[in-house]
Amino acid sequence: MKQIHRHVTRFWSEERSLTAFLILLVVEIFVIAPINVSGPAVRLVNGVIFSMLLVTGLLTMTRRKSLQALLAMFVLLAVSTRWARLVFGMQDLIVLDGILMLLCTIGFLVIVLWQVYREGPVTVHRIQGAVAAYLLLSVTFAVAYSLLEFLRPASFQVSSVLEDFDGRVIRSFYYFSVVTLTTTGYGDITPVSSSARTLVMMETLIGQLYPAILIARLVSLHVETKREKRGEHN
Repeated sequence: MKQIHRHVTRFWSEERSLTAFLILLVVEIFVIAPINVSGPAVRLVNGVIFSMLLVTGLLTMTRRKSLQALLAMFVLLAVSTRWARLVFGMQDLIVLDGILMLLCTIGFLVIVLWQVYREGPVTVHRIQGAVAAYLLLSVTFAVAYSLLEFLRPASFQVSSVLEDFDGRVIRSFYYFSVVTLTTTGYGDITPVSSSARTLVMMETLIGQLYPAILIARLVSLHVETKREKRGEHN
């Protein structure tokens, strides 16, 4: 048991974890969500796996015992809420579950960006981590859109072409979020309420700024690494 815990805790301490996390995200967004794998058992296992990655990532970022305990309690609350809603059918917890999921995706985003932007040489794993962060941005906004639609129905106007659209389900907003983040904008889903428009504007702006900031940071890290190597040779 201790050996398993050691391996899980070490996951985020190595850059190859960014590649593994990217693979998990790609499977979640482009495989599981589109084929509508919505069984309670599948969703619960999926949530537990991501919760384990989240708590180990957050614990890797901080060494303060008090903060570690607080983060562990937060993840435990998120897992318990998801368990109660899916297994026992406690639909009253949908809003709380959505809020906790939003906080979890933001937590993942902070962890991955911390790994990508920290000091060190630019590697393939780090670049793949940057792609994972970009996908995480789309997931974060998809969760926010779904939560907003649940709290304020008809915040989005949907074209009749999207017959299987369900504003209560996060996977329904994966497509819209990716389209918005990349500023493609097909127009089949349109924000109507002021809150929805604000979120869409935020995602569009971030989608434009993120690649520019990322490239600037990676270039600076590469130049700094080359300078340090030259200093060692001299």
